[in-house]
Amino acid sequence: MNKTLLLEGFRWMFILLVSCVIILYGYQRFLLHSSIETSLQTAVPDSTIIGIIQTHTTDNKEKVYEALYKTKDGKCFRASFKRKSHIFIGDQEESC
Repeated sequence: MNKTLLLEGFRWMFILLVSCVIILYGYQRFLLHSSIETSLQTAVPDSTIIGIIQTHTTDNKEKVYEALYKTKDGKCFRASFKRKSHIFIGDQEESC
C-alpha cells in the first residue's frame, strides 16, 4: 500500500474525529443551556440568561451549575441549579 495514501487517510480520519467531538460538545452545551433556561422560566417567568453557565462547588462540596440572569425589572441574579437534574435551587442578587 502506498505510504502517502495511508497518511492521507489517517489525516482525514483525524479531522473527522475532531469535528465530531466539536459537534457533540456544542450539542451537549445547547441541551444544557436549554434545560437550565426551561427550569429558570418555570421559577422566574420572563427572565433571560445573560451569563455563562458554569460549574461551581458549594461550601458543602456539592457541584452545581450557576447562571447569571436578568429579570424583566432589570435586576440581575445568580441562580444555582442541581447538576444532574438541572432543578432550580435558589438565587442571589448580583450586580449587572
